[in-house]
Amino acid sequence: MTPQNVDKPRLKHVMRAMYWAIRRDYRNIFHIIAIISGFIKNYLRIRIIHIRNNGKKIVAVSQVERLGDIIAISPVSQHAKKKYCEDMIYWVSKKSYASFASEFTHVDGSIAVECLTEWMLIWASGLVDVTFDTHINGLYCLKCRIPLKKSGHAGKINYGNYYNYGTLLEIACLSAGVPPLDFCPTLPLDRASARKVDALLLPDEFVVIHCASDEAARDWPYERWRSLVSHINQVLALDVVEIGLAPRVVHSTAPRQRSLCGQLSILETAEVIRRARLFIGIDSGPAHLANAVGTRGVILLGAYRNFKRYTPYSGAYGDGRLAELVRAEGPVSELDVAPVIEAVERGLALSRGERASQ
Repeated sequence: MTPQNVDKPRLKHVMRAMYWAIRRDYRNIFHIIAIISGFIKNYLRIRIIHIRNNGKKIVAVSQVERLGDIIAISPVSQHAKKKYCEDMIYWVSKKSYASFASEFTHVDGSIAVECLTEWMLIWASGLVDVTFDTHINGLYCLKCRIPLKKSGHAGKINYGNYYNYGTLLEIACLSAGVPPLDFCPTLPLDRASARKVDALLLPDEFVVIHCASDEAARDWPYERWRSLVSHINQVLALDVVEIGLAPRVVHSTAPRQRSLCGQLSILETAEVIRRARLFIGIDSGPAHLANAVGTRGVILLGAYRNFKRYTPYSGAYGDGRLAELVRAEGPVSELDVAPVIEAVERGLALSRGERASQ
């Protein structure tokens, strides 16, 4: 069953598409084998879950790729749990995000898949009882390139117009056939991650930055980041910690600077952000983490694809209670340093007042 009758893929269509993916490029055979192997393992696991839980329904919330999207739409699991409170809520994502998604408050576990195509196999086979598929119509795995096709209202949303429908959470709801939600994502404290971050001996007060997304169109020039970091260090007298996959701006040998890039899990990254006075970043996964853990933020945005002005965030980042969205008229790369510094100073002043009142 799928809410609002969003079309379930047909198994024979998915299998046929996998066959043609191999015919199109024989190198895809290894990826298809991995998909089939993963599907068999998940088939057996889901059957065992059914048996062990006395026939309770398995409700799947699926968002396979991109950390930011997974965090942004996590409130869909809250909606699912409220509606199916006696049943089991499972989050479906790629293997790299599955253990993280299983930590969501309203999720009972996760189902790790090789790619979107494996999820389509699971959905089409009827293994799960209820599906909240939050993917946008036309999305496909970059390896096997098999698109997910939706019809009705969900079919009208695509990568050329999706931000015309609201925040990532609102878009996901419409794509899943459920009423649009405006909840703030939340991420509970993970004690194991907290202990690991304790061992890092971070300063009592610091600013955390994230400078690089997986698309250059969303990035701010690194020389401007360096000017901003210099201002924070020298004028505001605060330490700066950089997070991400690889260091871009901060050099750990410089005073008041520290790079934790490539050293943290997702939950550990969230804990570092939680402890920061302020988060500064571009439109990427860590910005959604900052929204989820409730750290005040300054987010740099500009025109993106077909969208001159868009807001990815719901909750306190979306309505401005906990974040200032600093926008460029054109691409974010055109944003000057001065308005960002002003926003950072305002954010720090607000953060200082909030901490004083606690």
